[in-house]
This record gives sequence, C-alpha cells and structure tokens, in this order.
Amino acid sequence: MKRRAGVVLVVLAAASFAIAIGPRKLPAIMLAESTDGRDQTNEDLAIRELVASGQAAWNSHDAAAMDKDFVEDCDFVNVFGEWISGREKLLRIHTALFAGPLRESYMRMTVEKIRFVRRDIAIVHVRERNTDRDGKPLEGDEGNRLTLVMLKERAKWWILAGQNTQVKALPEAFKPQNSPAL
Repeated sequence: MKRRAGVVLVVLAAASFAIAIGPRKLPAIMLAESTDGRDQTNEDLAIRELVASGQAAWNSHDAAAMDKDFVEDCDFVNVFGEWISGREKLLRIHTALFAGPLRESYMRMTVEKIRFVRRDIAIVHVRERNTDRDGKPLEGDEGNRLTLVMLKERAKWWILAGQNTQVKALPEAFKPQNSPAL
C-alpha cells in the first residue's frame, strides 16, 4: 500500500514537472521502458475499455462496478474539491449519491488523451458530459474533466488517483486579450 502511495506521488510530481518544463526537455530516465507500437495500442485499448466500463456503471447507478478498478488505497478529489482517500470510502460516497442526488444522472465519458509515463503507468484525461437517459448531452452543461493516474499491475490497469474538475467558461479577465502582458 505504501509503495502505491509513493508511486502516485512520484507520478504526480513527474507530471507537474513535465508540464512545467515541456515534454522535449524531460530527462531520458523519466521516459524509460517505452513500449513498442503494438503493446501500446493494446494498453491504450485496455484503458479505454476501463473508462467505458466506468461510464456503463455510472449510467446504471452501480457504485460497486464503477469503483472496482480503484486500488484499495486510492485518492480521489471530486468536483467540489473534497479529497477522498480509500476505495471503501469512495464506494460509500458513490452508493449514497446514486441513491440520492445522482439517481437520475447519466454521463458520456470520452478519453481525450492517454500519456504513458512508463509502460505500466499512465495519465489519462477524460471528458465527462452529463446527458439525459438516452445519451443526449444536457443543454448548457459543459460537464467535467477527469484526470486519472493509472498503474498496470497483475496484468490489469488500476486507478491510483483521480481529480475531477467542473468545466466552466473562462472569465473575461483571464482571456488572453484581457490579460496583462507578461
């Protein structure tokens, strides 16, 4: 369990570092163990299937099926900024939400990007769009962006950590034409 927490911290630190300095300047050691194209295609497909399984579980309001791919000592930050530690707590929260405020909630999840940090570690960006029961996006709703840190262990991909962020329109003051020159 402590090893996984350490891996999560290293991966999150590496991702932050990569964003800060740009992908072309990363030390070669951070990109060690690259995969050949066929292996990476299979891993990409396995991750996309895991996300599709999560979407199906959400749409059937099945918290146990949705949370089965999280490691026992996972970390997840929801759209409200609440930090949830552990699959058991995450499952209790999702079970209560599906029985209450999210009982008529439906979602479409689209993988936007998969970045393999190593052959067994991936950072996955998913766009979540709220829909009606028939899968039609809700008008005016921009949904969320979900970032997942995943680890392949025992021939399966597992979710170590996640961050879910509500998509909102950028305030005028933050748009490039309104920002002061740097």
